[in-house]
Amino acid sequence: MWKLLIAFVLMAATTASAAPASSASDCDADSQDCVVVGKWNVSLAIGAGVRSNPLVHGQDLPLVVVPQISYYGKRFYIDNLDVGFTAVDGEANSLSLIASPGYDRIFFYRSDLQNIFVNLGGPSGPAGATPPPPVPFPSRPREITYLAGPEWTFNLHGIIGQFDVLREVTGHNHGEEVRTAIEFPVSRSTNRFSAAIGLTWQSAAIVNYYYGAPGIYESGSALRPFLKLKYSRPLGPGWRFEGIAQYEHLASAIADSPIVAQNYVVTAFFGFVHAF
Repeated sequence: MWKLLIAFVLMAATTASAAPASSASDCDADSQDCVVVGKWNVSLAIGAGVRSNPLVHGQDLPLVVVPQISYYGKRFYIDNLDVGFTAVDGEANSLSLIASPGYDRIFFYRSDLQNIFVNLGGPSGPAGATPPPPVPFPSRPREITYLAGPEWTFNLHGIIGQFDVLREVTGHNHGEEVRTAIEFPVSRSTNRFSAAIGLTWQSAAIVNYYYGAPGIYESGSALRPFLKLKYSRPLGPGWRFEGIAQYEHLASAIADSPIVAQNYVVTAFFGFVHAF
């Protein structure tokens, strides 16, 4: 299946016409709806927020200063730690090949880059006031992993959807992951308010790489639904106020692990964003 999907994307790349580049005059510097092709986009969010850590004795991550960086060429793009190649780019649909880091490592390593380039998305609950695991759980590293595969996105009258089918390609767990999400505009005025729902499926290989241990705890695949609310208000040239809250539910395959204390992850951030 993977060979067929990749072959389809590569074949489409040779036949699809290139998307027209946006000039600096085509895009409003304060707009979030378009980016200038061939230009690096750097912004810095300053405010107050937190992302909870579901692990036993896990420390919540405070969100105070959050950098964001991206680059969009006619085909190739970088969005924080994600990279992609757009093979088909139409007015309402696009098909890309992407590579994205494995998410769950952020709970084990405070120094993980995903804890710096935060994909602002998730209220927080208390952590750390839980008893230790009931059985000894061996300490072991969770390496940086990347997943790659095709991504389909669409934009239909302001409703934005995404569907990814990914496989771990760095050789640490050989697992699969499917990500899907859809975002609805709640308000189309200058003050923008949107809601998004989504679902992530992780194979047993990924779940056990992070939360399992042979002979102690091994589980199957997991479903992780989430709800996200976002508010944005422009304040002037290059500035906007932004508020984001997200709740993600962890399936029992993860929550039942001896090293997990909570069956949810919540993130919230409210602050000011400056685009350079």
